Amino acid sequence: METTSVARITVVVADDPVASDEAAQRLMKELHGLPEVVAVEPAAIPGADGGRSVDALAVGTLLLTMAATPEVLGGVLTYLVEWLQRQGNDRGMLKFRLGDKELEITNATPAERKRLIDAFVRELRRR
Repeated sequence: METTSVARITVVVADDPVASDEAAQRLMKELHGLPEVVAVEPAAIPGADGGRSVDALAVGTLLLTMAATPEVLGGVLTYLVEWLQRQGNDRGMLKFRLGDKELEITNATPAERKRLIDAFVRELRRR
């Protein structure tokens, strides 16, 4: 059985919570179609009393479950970079968190994005 990893993806659009949440919903619909993705759902913020109250959704944040391989991780990160670029918003950003490692994806040049993704995947391979 193949192991999975859960990543936290946060979409930030110009510090606008409504626009960020709408963009995250669009991204979630697209991610459902990727074969590498096992599941994707809105992230929740635990209730103040340890989970007994109704959890609120974390604005613009998704939980992504995917196969735990460097190839899948690299492919998903490349997809996220391309998705952000398609949005055409130079004030947009994605935060991708896996374990204790986080990568911020912005509208950098293609060479810069590739370098950042490669470095992130290499760092996770060392764990």
